[in-house]
Amino acid sequence: MQETRRLNSWAALCLLNLLLVSVLGLLLRYKGTFSFPVVNYKYLLNAHSHFAFSGWVTTALFTALVYILARSGIGLSPVYHYQFWLNQVASFGMLVSFMWQGYGPVSIFFSAISVVFSYWFAARYWSDMRKSVMAAVVKACIRLALIFLVLSSAGPFLLAYSMSHRVGSLAFYYNSIYLYLHFQYNGWFTFAVLGLLLWVLQPPAVHAGKTAWAVGLMGVACVPAYCLSLLWTVPPTWVWVTAGIAAIVQLAALLLLAGLLWKMFVTSRGRLHRLAAVLWGLSFTAFGIKIILQASSVIPSLGRFAFSFRPVIIAYLHLVLLGFVTFFLLGFFCINKMLDFSRGVGLTGIGLFIAGVVGNEMILLLQSLLAAGGTAWNGAPYYLFGAAVCMFCGLLLLACRGKNQGNVIQL
Repeated sequence: MQETRRLNSWAALCLLNLLLVSVLGLLLRYKGTFSFPVVNYKYLLNAHSHFAFSGWVTTALFTALVYILARSGIGLSPVYHYQFWLNQVASFGMLVSFMWQGYGPVSIFFSAISVVFSYWFAARYWSDMRKSVMAAVVKACIRLALIFLVLSSAGPFLLAYSMSHRVGSLAFYYNSIYLYLHFQYNGWFTFAVLGLLLWVLQPPAVHAGKTAWAVGLMGVACVPAYCLSLLWTVPPTWVWVTAGIAAIVQLAALLLLAGLLWKMFVTSRGRLHRLAAVLWGLSFTAFGIKIILQASSVIPSLGRFAFSFRPVIIAYLHLVLLGFVTFFLLGFFCINKMLDFSRGVGLTGIGLFIAGVVGNEMILLLQSLLAAGGTAWNGAPYYLFGAAVCMFCGLLLLACRGKNQGNVIQL
């Protein structure tokens, strides 16, 4: 009972962190639309992105993974309690320091704490998971997620190296950032979500082998798929070939996995909460679009379009972070009764949040298409600000709903 209360309180804190992410996003949109001279835009952007990754997504995935470990026959060690709060210290430290100084000694210190947390968590969870009764395919997904979580730390190390040694190459600087983003988005986030999904769906033996094949294909393709992030530099031929092969393998894995997941959803729909089913439907629609967009970037004209217009990049990042990962995690917390927003104010809140996310993507897409045609859409910032307000209001209602349900933070 104490473990359940603690995990539920962690889920409630995750929701509050997501609300804070939306506040930062709202401030960014306000500054980009009107004027907010007190705040440094670049510092605020750094704080927003780092807290979204660490304070929201990583915290929520940590909570969900610890939850399924507890439900899989493992008594939780106090270590996870210390790890959770270490990550919160790192997350809020980065939030404050990035807003104060951008990349500097203090923000780099808290970033280093975040890396220490990721190594510690990966090692401990890997060890404990071996003793659990999770299905083999679930364990495979989570192992891949933990491997890519650790690999993603190479990005910040390379970035720190480029800054400390004054590496003048702009390509080296951005490719270091893309290395981190790639193994976070396409590795840690993706395989952790797949592991959590398969834990809920419990694939029957008839689908387990094919599901493992699909996950394996996607895992094998993840490392060479980093080449897709290098195409903006007009790299040598071998990078294009590697990127193309990785894209084809990912598409094949997507087609195989989509068919299997659909069969599992049909079989399990009686056990799935209706709201969770809607959120997961949106989540995996976003996931499919993500894989298709990645593969499309191999085509030179589409690749130039993707890397040339900032709204396209922002739309892609939000498609993954909000459309794929956030929708899934909210559905996971709902289906496991860790959070309850399936009625009244909570249902209104989730509706507003979904509308804000979808609206944000549509506005960014239209803005990009108009820019590609040589037309500047001067009204776009106002509509994007409206979408940010919609997301914030939705999350505020969800947070109020969580408070009404008595989810008190357990220290």
